[in-house]
Amino acid sequence: MTEVEETLRRTLGHAAEQAPGLPALLPQRLERIHRRRRQRARIALAAAAVVLVGAGATAVLRGGDTITAVPASGRDTEAPAEQVEKVWPEAVRKVSAKSPDGVPWRPQTFVDDRTLLMEAQGGESGSVNAVYAYDLDSGTPRKIADVPAPEGTVGFGNGFAVGGGQVAWWTGTKDSVAHLWTVPLDGGTPKIVADQRLDTADDGSGIDGLTVVNDKIVFSLYTGGVFTVPLGGGTVEPVQGGAGMHLLAWPWIGTPGSGGEPHGTEYARIQNVETGETRTAVTNPGEELRFCGVTICLGRTAEGTTFFRHRDGSSQKNVPGSVHSADPPTQDRFYVSAYAEEKPAGVGLYDLDTGKSGDLGIPGEGMSIRMPSLDSTGRVYSYTLGDDLYLIDLSKIR
Repeated sequence: MTEVEETLRRTLGHAAEQAPGLPALLPQRLERIHRRRRQRARIALAAAAVVLVGAGATAVLRGGDTITAVPASGRDTEAPAEQVEKVWPEAVRKVSAKSPDGVPWRPQTFVDDRTLLMEAQGGESGSVNAVYAYDLDSGTPRKIADVPAPEGTVGFGNGFAVGGGQVAWWTGTKDSVAHLWTVPLDGGTPKIVADQRLDTADDGSGIDGLTVVNDKIVFSLYTGGVFTVPLGGGTVEPVQGGAGMHLLAWPWIGTPGSGGEPHGTEYARIQNVETGETRTAVTNPGEELRFCGVTICLGRTAEGTTFFRHRDGSSQKNVPGSVHSADPPTQDRFYVSAYAEEKPAGVGLYDLDTGKSGDLGIPGEGMSIRMPSLDSTGRVYSYTLGDDLYLIDLSKIR
């Protein structure tokens, strides 16, 4: 089963639990269909499909975007009263939605405090064809390199990370091999530094997390397992204690991940690779935890109240209505959620510390709505409206 197929299977399964009228056997039928198709499509990142479903379920788009279907509900997330530019003017920046080459682009991570790594997307599949360094102070882009796609590539540039003076990423082939690439931040010719076989017997469909630490690429597989390889190239080595685990935010790894194993609360159990500390999310009787970050989990009480709280069960904050989000709060403070009237009406940015919120101005699309992307450092939300790419720098909010 490919990553998108697994995501959609889980999405439809979640919707089946909550949405009246969805045929009870539909998720099982989809899974049977996907089993027949998986030999033809092991790697899901060349071009993502989107299926719109009910009950607030979310489907993942390539490059980290998500699209969520939001039901009309009297218990839904409260709409912000003002636009985000008025609430946090110091945090909002508008730049061109297209790269110097005239194709859409988006931020992936920070190179340093003032420079964003941008990926430019071209072609019908929306594959990444180049990476840029974008100076936030001057608004000046600098092309780092074109992103190769050798013959047989079906999983195009993904998981861009920066460290040790290099940009690292991965691509996937139709014969289930992940190539790990690097290129100097100053520019140059990208090179493959290692290959990782994807376990097709376990429906291997790629790499679900990648970062650069201490001149090594650290990555985890969608089907489980955390590994390292030197930035300069060499042998892929398993991380001690990383079997069956997934990269959350180094040095934290955990289980279950977003797929590839019997699914429960995402990252219910995590471990610090450097210290050996383990943390397990506390769940009270009748509660449902949707997912957890390093510190905070999103859940719902037996009475139906939505809450955020620390994974040890402390510091619970109840929030009005349901939260339609694909990620835990970033910086243990900010989250985005769609809100609905008769149809999805918009997306808000919410601050758990102050209770403030701002409307992002994103319009609904029928019964669905697109959500902003979050860069890998958790600092910047981004989304496109017309010819503008909006960047919300959370570090500017005090």
